[in-house]
Amino acid sequence: MKLKPWTITLADTENLHPHEQSIPQAVARIAEDIAQKERFIDPVIVDAETGLVVDGTHRVEAAIRLGLGKIPVYTVDYMSPRVVLAGWGRAASKNISKDELRGLFGRLGFTESMASYDARFIWSDGHVLQVKHSGELSTKQVYEKLSIIDQSLQHLGIAYVRDSDVEELVKQGKHVFGYLLRPLKKEEVVSIVKQGYRLPPKSTRHLIDRRPMYINCPLEILRSSDAVEKFTEFLSEGVWVELGPGAELDRRYDEKVMVFYREDLAAFYPEKLLKLVKSSLKQTLR
Repeated sequence: MKLKPWTITLADTENLHPHEQSIPQAVARIAEDIAQKERFIDPVIVDAETGLVVDGTHRVEAAIRLGLGKIPVYTVDYMSPRVVLAGWGRAASKNISKDELRGLFGRLGFTESMASYDARFIWSDGHVLQVKHSGELSTKQVYEKLSIIDQSLQHLGIAYVRDSDVEELVKQGKHVFGYLLRPLKKEEVVSIVKQGYRLPPKSTRHLIDRRPMYINCPLEILRSSDAVEKFTEFLSEGVWVELGPGAELDRRYDEKVMVFYREDLAAFYPEKLLKLVKSSLKQTLR
């Protein structure tokens, strides 16, 4: 699959390759939401060269579940600095002792490390513990073992937060315990997809410059025989509204966000977002 980067278009779901595993409950929830609204809300972020799904694994699988052969995508050049690969930190509301944690990661072949790490654990008392696997494992194998740690710690009330926020949240006492996974490189993500593998959920977090959102594309367009032409016409009848970094929508976005707006679709936008969009439009018209 090769598409022109930095465009919003339609792509065949069979040519899209998620790099993370999906969460079945999330796929079911999104599929139900799409079916009820009869709209595909946000375009999936896809690497134009490889079809790697940068952001939108659950939307892709929800579309397949609904029998959609084509879906809206925003194509990017994954290696461009306009696409930033970050991560998710884990912050816990309940504590775990150092000894209990040592027992857990020891059983999985991890040992303490003072230099590089596969996981970095932080406590509110200032204690830090770093671990690295003792074997010669691939990135996929390491992350599979880290996923076991993730699952084993869910009883602590794990919340997923920006990786850059973990240490400060724990230091401030907002969480008693937190941890970070080893940062990934883009080349590792591409390699894993090319091998036909997927990383565990929440392995990556991507910042997409001028991320397009809320196109609210009708499913009848996606199911039509001339879907591409109708989709192009649909987009031509709306406007794009830029929201700066820090916009709080379904979550906080650290990058610029481009919201597609059509007055006839106002009912499909969350009230908070609608106010932001209309305020931005008024400022543009001044």
